[in-house]
Amino acid sequence: MLDDIPPSHPEFWSSRYLSANTPWDFDGVPADLKEFLKRKDIGSSPQVRGKVLIPGCGLGHEIKAFTQAGYDVTAIDFAPGAVERARRLNGTALASRIILGDFFSHDFTPASFDYIYERGFLCSLLPDRREVYRARMASLLKYQGSLLGYFYYQKPVISEGPPYGFAWGTADELFARYFLLVKDLPVSDSVPMFAGRERWQEWRRTSFKG
Repeated sequence: MLDDIPPSHPEFWSSRYLSANTPWDFDGVPADLKEFLKRKDIGSSPQVRGKVLIPGCGLGHEIKAFTQAGYDVTAIDFAPGAVERARRLNGTALASRIILGDFFSHDFTPASFDYIYERGFLCSLLPDRREVYRARMASLLKYQGSLLGYFYYQKPVISEGPPYGFAWGTADELFARYFLLVKDLPVSDSVPMFAGRERWQEWRRTSFKG
């Protein structure tokens, strides 16, 4: 039975994407990301905007937005149902940019990304995976690159399943040394399950190696 499959298994997510049971999905490009892309457009050349990675991309609504703003985008998800729908949504021109694979073990080149976009991926992971998440993000970002996007602040209740939020203060403890928080804003257009507890944040990679 699908109810017995844990969130760490691709089928848990794949079945939900294929049945359109995705209450976490924004179904578009959220306002804070639009503002970020507009801000980065000012005085920039489209040829030098940088490389973006979107882990746990789901339906990948933001892939086109980054691409149209001049970024070199790679997206990855380990759920076949999510990748199938994301490729259909983004069309043949971008399908090859969407990888079916495990973000934590895929053979990405270290320190090769200028930006990593977070949208619902971290809160899908059990809290005991957060240090692994931090280490992977730190290894893939260039010095002064940015981990940016949406972070969910709600004390996690493991028995209730994902999403698993941060208790207040624990994100600072997790990311300290490897990242410096340079922007932190409340989100005004969250989907209902995140409403009032979501922050747009930009964490800049420090030189700390660990």
